[in-house]
Amino acid sequence: MSVGEILKVAAVDTVLGMGTVFLVLIFISIVIWAMGFVNKAESKKQEKAAAPVQKAAPAAAAEPSTDDAQLVAVIMAAIKAYNGDDASADDDEYVVRSIRRATWKRTLSE
Repeated sequence: MSVGEILKVAAVDTVLGMGTVFLVLIFISIVIWAMGFVNKAESKKQEKAAAPVQKAAPAAAAEPSTDDAQLVAVIMAAIKAYNGDDASADDDEYVVRSIRRATWKRTLSE
């Protein structure tokens, strides 16, 4: 084989190899692009499923049926359950100083 033939085979191999790599990269980018549509469809489906729950929540929130003592008790029970504390533990370990509503701007879908 002459040098020209060797360079010709090397050029063909290079073009085939790089072409294959770029075709796979294009395929991967198309798959990632399509995932965006799947994510949007799932979020719309979740919004439709959550819509009846959101309509019922303002009516329940309009009634001030619980006072602050009950709210503190529920929060304390949640903290104890999260930490895995048993019922016989000392209740003076946790002290609720104030309760305020969180103002988060982000949701899980962002």
